[in-house]
Amino acid sequence: MSEQAAISLAVDKALIGSIQDVLIEEKSDRPDYAFMGRCRRQAPEIDGVTYVKTAKARIGSIVSCRITDSDEYDLFAEIIGRH
Repeated sequence: MSEQAAISLAVDKALIGSIQDVLIEEKSDRPDYAFMGRCRRQAPEIDGVTYVKTAKARIGSIVSCRITDSDEYDLFAEIIGRH
């Protein structure tokens, strides 16, 4: 698992600065990121999630986000546009 975590971290770090479409799925329990969702590369119950920093978003909407940070399994993003 530790080897996989290192690989996943490297892949996620390479996405920082990229623009990804994110499906907003639910409110987040993180105080600094109000919502969470998934981009195309994140499969439910297999991959991590994308935490989105925004004051408001509609669950079920797809938003364009800039990836600003990552950890071993999750991405962190800010909205730059809405579909």
